[in-house]
This record gives sequence, C-alpha cells and structure tokens, in this order.
Amino acid sequence: MMKELETVAPLTGGKKNRTAILSVSERGAKLGQRIKSLVAPHADCFEKENRPSGGEAIYFDSLKNHIGQIFKDYDQVLCIMALGIVVRMIAPYIEHKSKDPAVVVMDEVGHHVISLLSGHLGGANEWTQSISLAIDADPVITTATDVNGLPAPDVLARHEHLLVDDFQTLINVNSAIVGGEPVDYYIDASLENAEHLAEVTKAHIGEHGMVHVVSLDQLESMPCKNESSEEGASRVVITDKVITEYGHQLILRPRTYTMGIGCRRDTPKELILDAIQQSLAAHKLSPKSLVTAASVIVKQDEVGLLEAMQIMGWPIVFYTQDEMAPLIEEEKLKESNFVKGTIGVGNVCETTALLAAKSRTLIQHKTIYPKTTVAIAQVTSK
Repeated sequence: MMKELETVAPLTGGKKNRTAILSVSERGAKLGQRIKSLVAPHADCFEKENRPSGGEAIYFDSLKNHIGQIFKDYDQVLCIMALGIVVRMIAPYIEHKSKDPAVVVMDEVGHHVISLLSGHLGGANEWTQSISLAIDADPVITTATDVNGLPAPDVLARHEHLLVDDFQTLINVNSAIVGGEPVDYYIDASLENAEHLAEVTKAHIGEHGMVHVVSLDQLESMPCKNESSEEGASRVVITDKVITEYGHQLILRPRTYTMGIGCRRDTPKELILDAIQQSLAAHKLSPKSLVTAASVIVKQDEVGLLEAMQIMGWPIVFYTQDEMAPLIEEEKLKESNFVKGTIGVGNVCETTALLAAKSRTLIQHKTIYPKTTVAIAQVTSK
C-alpha cells in the first residue's frame, strides 16, 4: 500500500518516539521493509516514488525537499544510502546533541550499519547494534567511550530519562573517562528513587568507578577538580537540587516535580517568573528537574503565564474544572471562595500540580505571591 507524502498525518508537533526509514533505491527500500519487520514495526518507510519496495510506504519525489521536516519530527532516522548523501542532506538541520535525532546510515546491500549522529543521548549507537544483529551486518561505531568499552554517563542519562545539565561538562567528564581517570557517581540521598538509581548506576559503570548515595552537604564538602586546580577528581552527580557547579562535575537531572500556577487575569510575566523563582529557591530545586507546569483551563490564553513558560522553557498542561473538582473533594484541599465563584473551583495551584504529578504529595503547599499562587508536587517514581 502506497501513500503520497502529503496525504499522511502532518509531520509537525513534538516527537513521540517515532522512527523513519529512508531509501532512494528499490533494493534499499526492500531492505528498509525488512528492517522494519525485524526491529522497528511502527516505523514509517519513506521510499522514492519510482523505486518502491511494494510494501506500505510514504512516497517522495526528492528526499531533499522533505528531510528538514523528517529531521524535526522523528526521534530515529535510518538512511539506506551513501554516507556522503546523508551528510550533505542533514547538515543544514543539525542543532545540538540534546535536540538532534539519532541518525544511522547503511548501504543498500546491508553490509555496514553506521552510527552517524546522536550516538548516546539519541540512542544511535544502540540502534546500530540492534539493526546489525538483526540482519547480520557490521556495526560501525566511533564514539571514544564505546570503542574503548567504557561507560558513558550520557548513556545512563538516556536509559534513566535524566537531563544533562551542561554539555561542556559532559565533554570534560567523558574525556576524563577515556583518559583512564576513575569517575565516581554520587546519588542525592533525598531523591525518592535514590536506591534504584544507585543500583542501575552500579550496573552501568561496573568496575570503572564507585557509586555513593550521599547528602548534598556531604557532596559539597568534597573537593572536585576544576580548571584552576588538580585537586579532587571528575565526578557525576544525580540530583534535582541546585548545587555548586564545577567544570568536571557533571550533573544529571531526574524529573521529580510539577508546579501548579494560579494567577489573576492579566498578571504580567515578571510577577509570575518572580513567584516561580522564589518557589524554586525555597526548595533549592533546579528548573531542569520539572516535569511540567500546570494550571486551570481558563488560563490557557493567559498571556503573562504563557510568556513566563516560554522564558522558562517549560511545558504546561491545563485541566478542566471537572477534572479538578473530584481531587479537591478527595484531598479536602482548601478553597478560595473568590476563586471558586470566579472559575468554578477554588483551588488551582495545588490541584493542578497534584494532577500533573499523578501523586498526592505536595513539596510546597499553596504559596501566595503578588497576583500569583504556586504549589509544587512530588512526582512518584515507578
């Protein structure tokens, strides 16, 4: 079954673990269909309109006309064609390893599978191994930690859904690992899933370092190597708290909390941002550990709130009064008669924070700031 490119669902919006398999020859298209059946059953196969495989696919006339949108909309892109073609084609769209999709290239005969882009965070190296194993091809991986059999912290970050705090520090720490320096991992003992993180980290690094579960006070008292001193050593820290930054201390951020925000109509973004910053500072929380912000549906067009979210780089979800009311009743949340009379429910920030977190634990109860209220909820680890 063939579909014209323009007739499929629009390739816009956020990525959702989507896989694209691209080919430019009939032989490559047939190989793409084989790989889809073996390791990527939900992949979209893109095939040149006059060189089809005969399987379900999306036609294109010139791949160059569509690669920008594909690059934006897919998490994994397998290109079955010459490496040089791929490099020239994707070059204008490469941004950063934190944003780029995993790009893997292979020849149309299936001899070699090459991890080209986003090997660790995007998972291209692991995908290369999976494809190679499935079709008995030779994997080509050039990442220094991988070829030396060393554990990279960004691979752990991918597996455990941790955010890399600073990419220059990642480079420094990976260089230390490749250089043979033992790099220890420190897990914030206050994290709800600290023990789980310690277990998976031990399995990840093996004999190449130690794993410690410590308080942040203990961590801050330990010296860390920096640019002006050779004292201490490189290390990796997993925490959602704001701590001292060093050039050789890589911080990985788990997503641990949500923030519910209420505000009066036409509240300027400056007041909302100030309330957010004060709330974060009160609990020493990193803004990078937020899962999502939340509010009531009547605020979905609140300009100041939307502008504040854009500045913070945060997503935000909005809940209806019908979704909120049962939780307010169940948890006996304190309501404001004024707010209830205005929008139908009397508790916005606590209720939406808890709904977004899918938990019943508040880190910060409703706190009133000028024209803004903020609550923070703990996300329960699974």
